[in-house]
Amino acid sequence: MEIGILMKDYKLEYEVERELKTRGHNFVLLSQVDDVRAFDVVLTDFKDGENCIICHKCQECIRKLQSHFYGKKAFSKIIVGIDPGPKPGIAVVGDGNVIEEIQLSDVNEVREVIDDIILGYAPQHFIVRIGDGDIVNRNKIVNSLIDRYRVEMVNEKNTSESITNRNVESAKVIAFTRGRVIREPLNIVVREGYIREIQRKSRIESEGELTISRNLAKKVALGDLTLKEAIDIARNKNGKRKGH
Repeated sequence: MEIGILMKDYKLEYEVERELKTRGHNFVLLSQVDDVRAFDVVLTDFKDGENCIICHKCQECIRKLQSHFYGKKAFSKIIVGIDPGPKPGIAVVGDGNVIEEIQLSDVNEVREVIDDIILGYAPQHFIVRIGDGDIVNRNKIVNSLIDRYRVEMVNEKNTSESITNRNVESAKVIAFTRGRVIREPLNIVVREGYIREIQRKSRIESEGELTISRNLAKKVALGDLTLKEAIDIARNKNGKRKGH
């Protein structure tokens, strides 16, 4: 496929050029005097045309281009699978093909990423499927999405045999598994067993130096702190006590 890049924004041009090189795609940088009709598709931030894709962010350009590699102008159906751990994994499926894999560092990033995905692919049908594990993070993610999106909860017990590791790999399996539609916000309840598990992990992470308090463990469970941040806070408090 012949790809052209025609941008007024030189920074965007550079970012798109770099991303296409990373993905191993050939392209040609165009000037305004070049005939865009000579190309199968042209990524541009200003020019209208039957084969022109107008985009204003690098990832948006790449996503709008993606369907053309499958012989279509746009994907009809996009399904996003989410593994709802503290660092969620995301898999994007376009008309039955895995077209994108994303590893996030925080549950609070999910809504923005989902908004960007639907902006980039602009499908006719859009579904978000989320695994039912990690109750607190799962519910936070669901509650951040149901005001706009169709969200299905997938029973991960039915998918566990297919999952080789967590995060992105499990997100792929979740995306291909039908779930139960969630229509109302979910309660975020931190169970005592979950708090104890976080405290146990704090002992391991700190190599037996300390165990974080229930209050800090609850903040970790709710996503207000990372485990490392909670350990640092506990360590500082212990240091101040020793100083006295």
